[in-house]
Amino acid sequence: MMRFDTFNTLAALNAVAVSAAGVDKIEVTGNKRVYYCQRCLNHNRLEPRKNHKCECLYATCTCNKCILVEKRRVLNTQLHELEEVVDSEMQAEIEEQLNPSGSRVKGGELYLASS
Repeated sequence: MMRFDTFNTLAALNAVAVSAAGVDKIEVTGNKRVYYCQRCLNHNRLEPRKNHKCECLYATCTCNKCILVEKRRVLNTQLHELEEVVDSEMQAEIEEQLNPSGSRVKGGELYLASS
């Protein structure tokens, strides 16, 4: 119960912060979250992330905080790629266990491959 109250409080604070920043087009409702540009937050600006990439003032910033944001982004991309590789290997291993080599399933019946 307390968790939902905290979320509503944060949503209200987001709405106040967004309206204070001069962005009137964003509405914050019960379960909708507004994400902000991390680079702009590093420089004390509150800019919603949606449709912001092309116009971010700090896209090429090389301060320590923005470099850290870029390193996190690269690391996150690498982790997602690694997860995809592991998932595909696990799926191939499961299929191999279900269908032993030298046999195949066709139409629900098991056929042994002729050699």
